[in-house]
Amino acid sequence: MGTATSDRRSAANQPEHETENTPAAPTLPTAPPPRYMGTRHVSIADEESEPKWGTAHFGSRTELILIARDNGQQFVFDAATIDELIIGRFDPDTNTSPPVDLEAAGGMERGVSRRHASIIRQEGLLYVSDHGSHNGTFLNGQRLVPRQPRILRDGDDLRLAQLVLRVKFVRTNAAE
Repeated sequence: MGTATSDRRSAANQPEHETENTPAAPTLPTAPPPRYMGTRHVSIADEESEPKWGTAHFGSRTELILIARDNGQQFVFDAATIDELIIGRFDPDTNTSPPVDLEAAGGMERGVSRRHASIIRQEGLLYVSDHGSHNGTFLNGQRLVPRQPRILRDGDDLRLAQLVLRVKFVRTNAAE
């Protein structure tokens, strides 16, 4: 009899919600360990999948530099004075060259059209627009829709057919 009473007392001291039929409280996931922030080796696949977030703004003392990836040819322009820069290659029919003539960088062999694309300045930003070229214009790996301008940023890769240009905005020391 003393046993039944002690069982009742121990049962009475237990909280009501802890019974055999009550499920256990869910365990919360633990935070992952902190990541090592030291040297990191980046594969080409990782580099191409990472977005580029360079600035799209430039001041009155900024140069736009387009650098051909394969041969290092550079085209330098005062960004504040750009209205429209045609990118393409020499046209033997009209005997004219666009401001960004990619002939020497292998434009013909790589499929660049004579009037392939344009860089346009509007409202303090530079935009790139494909002219409906046969082989396409790509901004950081994404094909542009013809005649739909996209913002151009420092560090962007601009591919015209199979020719890649790196875009740089470089501040100059010239007085305003």
